[in-house]
Amino acid sequence: MLKKISLFIGMAISANAVAKGGVSPYLPLNQVPELEHQVQRLLAVSKNTHIMSKPYKAHDIYNVLQTIRHTYPELYQTLSYQLSPYIQSDAGAFAKVTIAAGTKNKTLPNQRGQTTKTNLIVEGGAYANFGRHFGVSVAGIANEDEILPTQSFVYLGYKYAQLDIGYREHWYSPFEDSAMLLSTQAKTTPSITLSNVEPITSFNIRYDMFISQMTEQSGILKEGKQTGVDRVYEPGKPYLFGFHTSFAATDNLTIGLSRLMQFGGGPRSVTLKDFAEGFFSPGSKDNIGREDADELGENYELGDQLGSITFEYNNSIYSMPYELYGEVALEDTLGGSRNNAYSFGLYLPFIANNHSLRFEHSNWQFLWYANGIYLDGNRNSGNVIGHWGGDEHEYTDYTAAKSMSVNWHWQLSPIETLNTTVRSLENKNSGYKTGYELQTAYTRKLSKPIMGAKSWGAELYQGKDVYGETFARLGVFANF
Repeated sequence: MLKKISLFIGMAISANAVAKGGVSPYLPLNQVPELEHQVQRLLAVSKNTHIMSKPYKAHDIYNVLQTIRHTYPELYQTLSYQLSPYIQSDAGAFAKVTIAAGTKNKTLPNQRGQTTKTNLIVEGGAYANFGRHFGVSVAGIANEDEILPTQSFVYLGYKYAQLDIGYREHWYSPFEDSAMLLSTQAKTTPSITLSNVEPITSFNIRYDMFISQMTEQSGILKEGKQTGVDRVYEPGKPYLFGFHTSFAATDNLTIGLSRLMQFGGGPRSVTLKDFAEGFFSPGSKDNIGREDADELGENYELGDQLGSITFEYNNSIYSMPYELYGEVALEDTLGGSRNNAYSFGLYLPFIANNHSLRFEHSNWQFLWYANGIYLDGNRNSGNVIGHWGGDEHEYTDYTAAKSMSVNWHWQLSPIETLNTTVRSLENKNSGYKTGYELQTAYTRKLSKPIMGAKSWGAELYQGKDVYGETFARLGVFANF
């Protein structure tokens, strides 16, 4: 008890010292499920505090947590303890080791391109703040094949403008199991990001913008848009620009807007003027036909653009809180065939105290993640940068598809949890079967640490893919 009291006092002092106009480290993204589950609960029951881009800033979440101190005291205490390493001046935030064996070679959803054949995974993260306006974060994943930086960067600035330079992840969506525009399905790219720690004005305005360079594409269009010219492609590394903003329309409703621009690379040069025209007038710089190419030149078209509008609404029915959210994503503008994606979700954070239930559905049209300029489309290191279902088809097919996922989190006891997700995926083109998969993880806290491990667990991932082939992966893990 004395340890807990000391921890809460120390946490309050640290948070007060760092949060006064300063920068903030980030919470893990798709790496610490128990912490992330409690944060999801917090955001679903708090008012006027929806956050539609991730990773979450630790001090932003800490400030939201204070609003439910009296209404959800048990959640407040649990999350206060889990957040404590992330709001100190410096800390080793988390560490995890997983040993697994699997069949086939299927990409794991939202795990940066890792597959069922990835056998050894070591994850960890730490950070240090040097005063209120500068810090360093080091976090990543090491497996038998490579090292994947996830949150490894320096950050500086103040509460309304934090600059992150390095490997910083981005997730632009209120959805938890997938994101149509940008997620952790592909490897993290080096980037420069500007965002705010504290929301701006009473409308809780939040923004996030970045520029990064993607991995090499097998081919980027050099020429072939003009009449009588054969298509010529050269390899190169395109750039990716992202912009997201959200605001609270009411205490219960938040609206978000996101843009992605994939441009340049290889033989395609882009000036600042080209970029500005593409951002403010995307229709004039996208999907240039032969006549326009003859008049304006091969390099006039900027690249590829995607955008989305999202909403998130929370309330309660008969004392049961719920969260309803949706997204309409768009690709292609004037001159091209319209290409849209639609998603909606429902989250019930407290079905009694021990259960949470989430349902999500997405439906996207033909040629989503494809582009005529880039042979690999919207991919990084061979994986799509958005929805996990975009990797579940032949490489050049880009079939229309729809997906569904149901997540059930069960607190079996104060020290045991069971987290289960069921997914389905139906590709519209012929030659595919409906894919089904089950992913379930059991976690148990240890009464006393064993070799530094505070909890252990086991995870099973199995199902049938869209080719009708079975796959399975069994892993055991320890959290330190």
